[in-house]
Formats: sequence, C-alpha cells, structure tokens
Amino acid sequence: MSVWLGHVWLPFRGLWDRRTPEPWRRAQRAIHNAYRIHAWLSIHMGLIEVRWIGLDRLKMPGRKLLVANHPSLIDTSLIVSHLPQADCIVGRDYSENPLLREAVRRADYISNDLPPAEIVRAAARFLAEDRILLIYPEGTRSPEGGLGRFQRGAAHIALETGLDMLPIYINVDPPSLMKGQKWYDVPPRPPVWTFRVGEPLVAKDHLDGSESSVMAARKLTIALRERFEARSLDATE
Repeated sequence: MSVWLGHVWLPFRGLWDRRTPEPWRRAQRAIHNAYRIHAWLSIHMGLIEVRWIGLDRLKMPGRKLLVANHPSLIDTSLIVSHLPQADCIVGRDYSENPLLREAVRRADYISNDLPPAEIVRAAARFLAEDRILLIYPEGTRSPEGGLGRFQRGAAHIALETGLDMLPIYINVDPPSLMKGQKWYDVPPRPPVWTFRVGEPLVAKDHLDGSESSVMAARKLTIALRERFEARSLDATE
C-alpha cells in the first residue's frame, strides 16, 4: 500500500488535485483514507476490535499535540484513520525504507534521526500552522507489559509552543503485534484495541515558572509518565 501511495497514487493525484496546494496535505489525507479502509476491513472481517473513549476530544478542530503510548505495530494507523491531517515523527526504519520512504517524504513527516533541537523546531513550525502532531514519548514501541523510558521531546515541544499535551492511552488485550512479537503470532481471540483520549496535561499545573528549560522539560516528562502509569494500572483492573 505504501509503495502504491508513494510512487503511483500521490504523484498522479498531484496532477489533477489543484484544490489542495500543499502536497503534504494531499499525502496525509491519502494516508488517512488508506488507514481508514484498512481499519474498516480489519474490524468487519473480525480480525480486531477497536473501542474509543473520548473520540470527540481527538476530533475537535484546531492544532493539537497528541502524545500516546505505543504498545502495537498498528497504533498509528488506527489513530490516523480518524485524522485527515496528522504529522508524525518517524524512525529511520520508515524514513529510509525503500518501500516507505517516498510516502514518508511526500507526507512531510519528521525523521527522528534529526538532532533533537531540529525536531522541536520542525514540530513547533507545524503546530504554528494549526496542524496536528502525533508523538510517542517512548520513541519506539512499548515493551510488553509496561512502558519504556519516556524521552523529553514531547515536553520540549509543549514548552516551545505553549500547547497542552493531549494524551491517548492505548491498551491491547490480548497483547498483539507487540515489540518483539511475530506478526503471525495470532492470539486465541481477536485482540481489542482500546483508545482513551484523556484530559490535557497543562504545563503550568506542574511548573512554578522558576525552572530552566531543561528542568521544566524533565518535570513535564515525569508528570506525563505518571499519567500513563496510572492509566496503565487502571486498564489491568
């Protein structure tokens, strides 16, 4: 699908779709539609179930800084299936993969291979244009049964832009498409993806204004991880 989008559909669509001048917007909308079809087929074929709590928060208009844990391989596709526009920060395995890199380039996604300061500047520029950014603070898929180490990139972006962080708590039961798990390791029953869009994490609620930027980012990252740890415990009850 990524090969077809990057090398066939998006170049062809650019020839006749003049209503959308930004090529990245066309690319992101095409990726959204592809993910929406994939999600619909997976659900209606009985392969997976998907439940959303607080979806209205995700779909509210305006710029948003979305932060989520990342338990499975298809978290991004299920989230973006609801977002016609969503910027992502992608790993080298996507940005340099011959099958994926053209779609990644056309969608103007941010590579996490860039220096951290450049990533923050690019993210701030996108958000200043009323765009939506999805970021995984762990930087990769979560280890099975828990959360990985949270990096400070999301906090630095929140501080740079003045935006609240809107958390998306993801739970997969039974575990499926986890890090280190083979894609053909099928659980005994269709896995259920539950997405909970929580209350925004507001920076000023966790800072007193005297912190350096480094200390402020550290405090925000700790607060963000505590939120996800608490929600993770709730999901196991």
